[in-house]
Amino acid sequence: MPPVTATADSRSGYQENVILILLLLTGLFCLVDLKLLALTGIFSAILVYYDAQALHAGEKFEKESILGDVVTWRPPTWGLAVLIIPLIFLAIYVFSREEIFDANT
Repeated sequence: MPPVTATADSRSGYQENVILILLLLTGLFCLVDLKLLALTGIFSAILVYYDAQALHAGEKFEKESILGDVVTWRPPTWGLAVLIIPLIFLAIYVFSREEIFDANT
């Protein structure tokens, strides 16, 4: 039996991103202070952008459907959506993350 080797195309399995979940919970507590909510939103947008890049979000889809299925969204779209409406789109991203991973692997 030949040894099992990893190829450049193989990726590890899905893992939860605890930092994003904690940011979502932090954002809920920041609702009382709008300045803190804005800073949390900017930080969340940056993290979501890089996390979506790591998941290869939207790579397997030719066309991005803004009003359709979120698995087609690319990293800049996710980052901008979280920047505009942080808590709602961060929650959508966190809960759709495994589906995004599965659709793009």
